[in-house]
Amino acid sequence: MDSSPAKSPHSKASLMSLLDELIADILSRLPIKTLMQIKCVCKSWKTLISFDPSFAKLHLQRSPRNNQLLLIAEWGMPDQRLDLSVVPFPVSRLLETPIEFRHPYYRLKDVTIPNDPYYRLKNMDCSEIVGSCNGLICLGTICQNTRFRIWNPATNTLSEKLGFVTDFSWFIFGYDISTDTYKVVAFSSNKVKVFSFSDNVWRDIQSFPIVPFGLHPRQHHFHQYNSNHGVYVSGTINWLAIRNKVEYDEWNDITVDQFVIVSLDLATETYRQLLPPSGFVEVPPVEPSVTVLMDCLCFSHRFKDTHFVLWKMMEFGVQESWTQFLKISFQDLRIDYGISNLLAYRSQLFLLPLCVSESSNTLIMASNQEDYVAHFYGPQHAIVYNWRDNIVEQFTSNDEIMWFDTKDYVESLVSTCQNTTPSTSSTSGVIHDFVANERLVAEVHGIRVEVGACEWSLSVFGARNRAVSQKQIEKAVRRVMEDGGGSMIRKRAKEMPEKACKSVQEGRSSYHNLTNLAQAD
Repeated sequence: MDSSPAKSPHSKASLMSLLDELIADILSRLPIKTLMQIKCVCKSWKTLISFDPSFAKLHLQRSPRNNQLLLIAEWGMPDQRLDLSVVPFPVSRLLETPIEFRHPYYRLKDVTIPNDPYYRLKNMDCSEIVGSCNGLICLGTICQNTRFRIWNPATNTLSEKLGFVTDFSWFIFGYDISTDTYKVVAFSSNKVKVFSFSDNVWRDIQSFPIVPFGLHPRQHHFHQYNSNHGVYVSGTINWLAIRNKVEYDEWNDITVDQFVIVSLDLATETYRQLLPPSGFVEVPPVEPSVTVLMDCLCFSHRFKDTHFVLWKMMEFGVQESWTQFLKISFQDLRIDYGISNLLAYRSQLFLLPLCVSESSNTLIMASNQEDYVAHFYGPQHAIVYNWRDNIVEQFTSNDEIMWFDTKDYVESLVSTCQNTTPSTSSTSGVIHDFVANERLVAEVHGIRVEVGACEWSLSVFGARNRAVSQKQIEKAVRRVMEDGGGSMIRKRAKEMPEKACKSVQEGRSSYHNLTNLAQAD
């Protein structure tokens, strides 16, 4: 006769909830590619990975930043149709590309972009890259009547066409943090509209207090490679502008105190004006650039035709937080400005910062250096400067890489269906689908972790078919723990309520190993 104490339903529910959270916590640390491979393990995993917005946010928060660039490559097809691919490319892979040619002053690297059908745009009706945010890419049509799609390359999902608008040529994509909404800002020199993907509605908002540089129809002194379409950071869109100047007819007439950054808050849809760094003391030969690097607003410019200077706003909106991040001599960049004064404005050399890797002490920039040397418009290039070792590397490619259109990118699970409420989902049910008739055992760093036991799961949930391959999950958990997830698992084990631990022991399950794991920390 079994005299074991009765199991408390409340204890079972507490344990169930805790273990659901534990599995979600583990899965949120895996790369997208792995999640796409294992999401069909069971129905609850597919629901969690594909439809749960809270899980998508958690995964995004834990995804490494500033480690991928979105490279746009064009290929000419046999039928002369343009083939466009938008390929996430690891920064580390760019930096580790083998050197093809060594020169006393620079090194050449050949970059090959894989013509992967997975990343090829299959719907060429929207092929203009409007922007990238939180792993989503906004695509627009290239015509007077514009519509938009949202594309997630990591999950290979594409939204329907939305947001029909006419008579606008410039657009920027961003995220309203306050309402968890993605928006497109359409703008011209005298009007601004905002489209929200959550309700599929355009709204007119106040026009620019100062027209952004490059938007005035009579502006002639605007470099071909700096379109100034705006950059997104911290819930705002930011443009470079010049105060008290309507037509920009003469670049030499502009003074340094006229430069300003116009910032649009996507939550309030109101503007503010930010000043450039106080160290910006003279008007450069070509317009400065406003970019986003390391999740911070950045400002870069040429200085006295001798240096390239990069500033970083450490705290967004705080003027005093501007910090000079880099000041690189053109001599170190192996650039000769001896013929600079002989070239037309639009032929001047232009450098656009794309990415900073502080761990490897490198700055990646788009460059028209070949155009500058050859005096004609040709392929775009990218250069890498290592400020620690004072080494310059230049990327070449047989592919037509649009370096000046390169975007920062992070893979995510964020849904492309922003105007639809996803089906109800949570982490509930993850465990009982996961453990049915199966046991996960991972031997990592000498610690034995067991999750799931046939006897316990059958007594609570009834008989189930095998739900998961043990090897698949062992590999996933081992990868998480080897990447530092083990400390989080130990922390979560410590947080297990005493009552839940007791219930586990009474249920004769192997979950008691979580308690041992906590004691091992």
